[in-house]
Amino acid sequence: MSEAGATAGGERRPTDGRIIDDCVYSLGPDTPHAVTVRPGEMFTLRALDASGNQLRPGVAPDAIDPARLFPVAGPVGIAGAGVGDAVGVAVLDVRPAPHGHVWTRPGLGFRNPGWLAVREFDTHVLSTGGVNARTVPAQLHLGTLGVLPESSAPPRTLGSYGGNLDVPFLGPSAMLWARAAVAGGGVFCGDVHAAIGDGEVCGTGIEVAAEADLVATSLASWQLQHPVVMAEDRCWIIGIGANFEEAVAAVLPTAIAAVRAALRESEEQAYLIASLLLEIKVCQLVNPLTSVAVSLGAGLDRHLAPEAAWLAYQDLVPVNTRHDKQSPV
Repeated sequence: MSEAGATAGGERRPTDGRIIDDCVYSLGPDTPHAVTVRPGEMFTLRALDASGNQLRPGVAPDAIDPARLFPVAGPVGIAGAGVGDAVGVAVLDVRPAPHGHVWTRPGLGFRNPGWLAVREFDTHVLSTGGVNARTVPAQLHLGTLGVLPESSAPPRTLGSYGGNLDVPFLGPSAMLWARAAVAGGGVFCGDVHAAIGDGEVCGTGIEVAAEADLVATSLASWQLQHPVVMAEDRCWIIGIGANFEEAVAAVLPTAIAAVRAALRESEEQAYLIASLLLEIKVCQLVNPLTSVAVSLGAGLDRHLAPEAAWLAYQDLVPVNTRHDKQSPV
C-alpha cells in the first residue's frame, strides 16, 4: 500500500485519499483487510487487468500463468460496517491505462471452439458518440466490485456480496450496494473494462489496468437480498443464477414488491404491472453464474432501494457527476 502514486498509465498525481495496490487471487471471510477507512473517506484501489497484465498480442499459450489470472485489489474494511449490513460503495472516478485488450482463450467464452486471440485498443480514442460504426463505444466501468463473501470463492465468481457482476453502468457516478458477510465488509475491485458488449460472449470486454477512486458507507436498516446498482438516474437490482431464467426469477419478487409499495396494489396486480414495466440488461453469460440487471420504468425503480440508500448516494456522489433522481409521480 502507498500513500501517493501513479495512474495506471504511469503519470504521477496527487491524491486526497489512500492508494491501495494490494492484490489478491482468492476471497473469503478470513482474507485480511489491507486497510480500514472511515465511512465517507475516499480510497483508491489500483488494479491489474483481468489477465494479471499477461494477455497481449502474440503471447504464447504456455506463457500464461493461470495462477495470475483475475486478480482483484483490496480488500478495504469500512469502519462500523457489521455482518448483514448493506455496504454502499460509490465510484467517484476510474482512470484506465492507455491500452486495453480484449481476448478469448480455450475454455473461455460462449461457444468458443478453442481459439486464443487477443486485440489491443487505445482506451483514450474509443468512440464516445458512435459516429463511426467501426469504432467501439467507450463504457468505462468496474466489472468486479463487492465485499468479502461468507465462504471462500475465486474473484471470478459472484453472489449477494457482488463480485464479478459485469454491470456496464457501474462506473463513475454509480454506487453498488451489497450485503456484508464479515465485519468491515472488505471492499475489493478489479476486472476494469473500457468497453463491453451485452453478455460478454467472448469472455472479456476491453480489459484494462486502472485506478478507481471509491468511497463507502453502510446501512444496518436495509435487509438487502441482492446487489443493487444506483447509476445516475436509474436503479437496478442484480439477478444472479445458473442461467438467464434463474437470474431473472431471483429478483422478480423484489421488483413486484417495489411495485406494490409504490402503487399499493395487490400482489397479483403488481405482478401484471411489473411485467409491463420490467427492463432487463444481460450483463454476462460466460462466468460461473449468469448476471442480469433488472429495473422498472415509469420512475418505479426508485422503490427498489430505501430512502436511506438514496440519501447516502446523494451524499457520497458529487452532484456535478450525476443526474439527481426524481421521485415518481
